[in-house]
Amino acid sequence: MMAKLEYPSLVRRHFQRENRPDIPTEKTIKAIYNKFLQTGSVHDREQSGRPPSATAEKVEKIVEELTKNPINSIRGVSREVNISKSVVHRTMREVLGYKPYKMHLTQMIYDEDMDLRVEMAELLLPILTDKNND
Repeated sequence: MMAKLEYPSLVRRHFQRENRPDIPTEKTIKAIYNKFLQTGSVHDREQSGRPPSATAEKVEKIVEELTKNPINSIRGVSREVNISKSVVHRTMREVLGYKPYKMHLTQMIYDEDMDLRVEMAELLLPILTDKNND
C-alpha cells in the first residue's frame, strides 16, 4: 500500500477511511515499509542473545518431580532436581503453564446456616443504618 500511496500520512488516512480500530502511526508505517525494502519481509529478525537455560532435560526433570510430588514448592522442586529456583519458576510459568496460588481453607455452609445468617443480618442492619450509632 505504501508503494501505491507514496507517503505514510496517505496510508494512515486510507486506514482511517476503512474505519479500522488499530491504525498504526506514520512512524510505524514508515519503519515497516523500510524494513520491507531492506529485507524483503516485515517479520522481525531472529533474536540473538543468551540461549534459554531451561533445556528439555531440565524441563523433563521438573515435570517428573512435580508428577511425583504435586504439592511441592518451587524451592522444594529446585532442591530435589538441583536446578536454580528462577529456572524452575520460569519453566513452571512459561513452559508448563502453571500459575501460583495459595491454598485457602473455607467453611462449608449448610442449609440450616442460612436461617441464622438471615436472622443475624436482620439484627445488624438497623444498627449499621442508625445515624446515632456513628
